[in-house]
Amino acid sequence: VFCSSLSFANMLMCKVLPNIGYSTALNATFAPPNPVFSGPQKTRLRTSILSCIAEVDPAKSSSSQHTRSTVSEDVKRKRRLELVDAVRTMFRSLGDGNISRSAYDTAWVARVPALDGSNSPQFPMCLDWIIKNQFEDGSWGDKDLFFTYERVCSTLACVISLKIWNTQEKHIEKAGLEFIRRTMPALETEESAHMLIGFEIVFPAMLDEAMELGLDLDYSSPVVHKFHAEREKKLQRISLDVLQTHPTPLLYSVEGLHKSLDWHKVVKLQCSDGSLLSSPSSTACALMYTGNEKCLQYLNNILERYKDAAVPNTYPVDLFEHIWIVDRIERLGIARYFTREIKDALDYVYRNWTDKGISWARGTPIQDGDDTSMGFMVLRSHGYDVSADVFKHFQHENEHGFFCFVGQVSEAVTGMLDLYKATKVMFPGDVILQKARAFTRSFLDEKRRKGELNDKWVVTKDLPGEVEFELDNPFHATVERIATRSYIDQYGVDDVWIGKSLYRMPFVNNPVFLELAKLDFNTCQAFHKQEFKQLERWYAESSFRKFGCYHRDLEQSFFGAAAIIFEPELATARVVWSKCSFIASVIAEYFRRESSIVDLQDLLNGVQRWDPSSMEDSSDDVKLLFIEIFLEVESQSKQCLNFQGRSVNNELRRIWSNWLSSLLEKTRWRVSKKRPTLEDHLKASKSDVEPAVYSTMYFVKEKLAAGKLYQFSKLCTVMNSAITLEQDLQDFFFQDDDSRLNSVSIYLEEKPGTSKESAVVYIRELSEELMRELLRESLCCDDNLPSACKHLFLNGARLANFMVAARRELSMDGHIHRLLSQPF
Repeated sequence: VFCSSLSFANMLMCKVLPNIGYSTALNATFAPPNPVFSGPQKTRLRTSILSCIAEVDPAKSSSSQHTRSTVSEDVKRKRRLELVDAVRTMFRSLGDGNISRSAYDTAWVARVPALDGSNSPQFPMCLDWIIKNQFEDGSWGDKDLFFTYERVCSTLACVISLKIWNTQEKHIEKAGLEFIRRTMPALETEESAHMLIGFEIVFPAMLDEAMELGLDLDYSSPVVHKFHAEREKKLQRISLDVLQTHPTPLLYSVEGLHKSLDWHKVVKLQCSDGSLLSSPSSTACALMYTGNEKCLQYLNNILERYKDAAVPNTYPVDLFEHIWIVDRIERLGIARYFTREIKDALDYVYRNWTDKGISWARGTPIQDGDDTSMGFMVLRSHGYDVSADVFKHFQHENEHGFFCFVGQVSEAVTGMLDLYKATKVMFPGDVILQKARAFTRSFLDEKRRKGELNDKWVVTKDLPGEVEFELDNPFHATVERIATRSYIDQYGVDDVWIGKSLYRMPFVNNPVFLELAKLDFNTCQAFHKQEFKQLERWYAESSFRKFGCYHRDLEQSFFGAAAIIFEPELATARVVWSKCSFIASVIAEYFRRESSIVDLQDLLNGVQRWDPSSMEDSSDDVKLLFIEIFLEVESQSKQCLNFQGRSVNNELRRIWSNWLSSLLEKTRWRVSKKRPTLEDHLKASKSDVEPAVYSTMYFVKEKLAAGKLYQFSKLCTVMNSAITLEQDLQDFFFQDDDSRLNSVSIYLEEKPGTSKESAVVYIRELSEELMRELLRESLCCDDNLPSACKHLFLNGARLANFMVAARRELSMDGHIHRLLSQPF
C-alpha cells in the first residue's frame, strides 16, 4: 500500500481486498487517462468499504464480547445491582439525617427533671442508657476512636447525671471518676485539633458542677486551671446580652453557661423545631430552666426517632447529609446510577437555600461557610441558579480572609478546603470567589508546607492526600476519572466528625459506597481494555506508522477518551473520540513538521470534495491521510444511523473541513513568518480535540437536529481559545514551538514595554476567564442544548490542558497505568 507505483485506487482497494476479492479490486482500479470510478463502481466500492468497516467495528465487536459473560462476571453484576439498591435505599431514607449517638448529649437529656414536679428524670430511658453503655475502662464516648478530650468530657457529663439522680449504680459512677482522674492529665498533651466544639466552655463549667456535687477530682491540677483560663478568655469576647438576644454559634454549646443566663430570653432564639441550634444538650438545658413545650417536643421527637434512648450530638442534619452524600457519590464515580435520587436531594437543598447561605440543618437561624461552600458547589455544578454573592457573608470586614462561623478564632482545614473547591465552579464576574480562591489557596499551601493538615472538625482517612490533589490539580487542567481514581484511594468508610462529641454519618461514609465504586471502576476498566484491543487492530491496519506515530500515541488518545467518557454504555462515543483525536493529532503534527501548504491544501480540497478520484495527483502522504479520514467518517456515518436516525455524513465532513481550514491558515502564518494579532491568533486556533468533540456529540445518546451544529460554535470557540492559551503558556515557559505564533509573544509585541512576567499573568488570567466562561456556558440551562454535548466542550478543554501538563511533568505513563491497567 505504501508503494508509490500503486495508484490511489489500489491503495483504497487494498483496504477492502479481503472483502471484494483481488480481481474485483483490480477491475476497480483507476486507469489513465480517465481515472474516475463509474457510478456502479463507486457504489460497490463504498458498500465494500462499509462492509469491511462493519466487520472490524470496535463498538460492535466490543459489544459482542461484553455479552459473553463468565460466571464471575455474573456474580459481579449481581453484586453491583445489590449495592446500587442499597444506596438507593439510603437516598430514600435521608429524612432529617442519620447520625451516631452521643453519650455527652444523652447525659444532658438524662439530667432534665420531670416536668410534673416529681423527683425523677423526665427521660429515665436516657439514664438507663448511660448505665448500660459504660466501657470497660470506666469511660463513655466513641467506642472505636479514643480522643482524650471526647472521652473525658463525655464521661464527666455521664458521671454528673448519675450523681444528680443518686442512682444505686455507685460502682459505675466510681469507675467513671477513676477514669477521669487517670486520664485528665493527658489533656495537657492532647493534640489541639482533637478538641471538641465548645470544649473550653462546657468542660470547665462541668468541673465546677462536679466540685459542687462533691465528686472526687483534682480541681487544682494545672490542666484544670488551664481550661478555666481559656474559658475566661473566650467569655471576655462574648457579650451575654448579645448571646441572649441574637443567634450566635455559641447557642450550640450554651449549656456551658447555663448558670449565667436568662433562659426565658435564650429560649426565644430556638429554631422552628424547638431546638437551640439543633443541639439536644443545649435544648435539654433550656428545658430544665423553662419547661418550654417546644423544647420538650423536640427531644421527644429525637427519642422517638432513636429507639434505643440515646440522642445524637446534633439533630437534624438534613442539609449536611443531603449535600455530602451527593458529593461523595459523585467523587467516587458512581453518580450515573442515582440520577433521579441526586436530583431529589439537590432539589431539597435548593428549597432551603437562602441568599445568606445554609447550615447543616433547615430552619436554623445562622448559616455556616462550610455547608454553604459544599451546597454552592453541588448546586451550581448541576445548573441551579445560586449566586456567588452568598460568600460575602463569610468574608471578614477587612476583606482579608474568610470564616465559617462568626467569631471563629481559627479556621479548619476542611472548611477552607471546601471553600477552595467551591471556587472551581466560578463564573466570569465572581470577584468574591476570586478572593476566596486566593485566600484559601494561600491558607492550604501554608498548612501543607508546615505539615499541619490535621483538621479540627473531621478525622478522615487521607486529608493530606485530598488537599494535595486539589492544590496540584487545578480545575481547568484535571479530568473526572483521574479525580475519581485518586478519591477512591482517599475515601474512608468510617470517617469521624468532631462536634461536642465524636460522631459518624453512615450515609456519607460507609463500606457500601467504596465497594460499589471499586467494583464499578474495575468493570469500566475491563470494558476499556477490550475496546483498546479493537483500537490496536484498527491502528495495525492503518498507515499511521508511516507518519512516525506509535502505539504510545494511540494509548494516550484512548486514555483521554476514557478519562472523560468512562461509562460502558458510551463505548461507541469513546472509540469515536479516540480515533478522531488520534487522527487529528497525527495530521497536526505532520504539518507542523512538514509545513507544506500545497499538501495541506490538497488534503482540505479532498475532504471538501469527498471524491477519491480527486486525490490521484496528490502526494502519497496526503492520500494516506485522506483515506484515514474518509474511512473513519464513513464508519461513523453508518454507526450514527442507530444513534441519530439520520445520515450525518455531510456534517462529519464539515467538521474536518473546518478544522483543516484553520490548520491551513496557521501553517501559512508559520511559513510566511507572519505574526498575527492576538485576536486573530485565537480566532484561528482550532485545537486538536475539536474534531473529537464535534464527532462524539452524535454518540452520547442525545438527539441533534440536522444543520444545528452552529449552535455550539460559541462553546467551541471558547474551548479552543482556552486550550490555545494554556498550550502557549507551556510552550513559552519551555521555549517550544514557533514563538511568532505564541500568545505571550504576540501580547508582548502588541504591548511594548510590558515585562514577560506581566504578559504571562495576563495570558494566564485570560485563560482562566475563558475556562470560567466555558463552565458557565456548559452549565447554562436556558439554551435548550443537550447538556451531555455541552459538557464535551468543557471536558475537552480540561483534558487538553491536563495532558499538556502531564506530558511536561512526565507523569502520563503513571496516569495511563492507574486508569487503564491497575484495578482495585
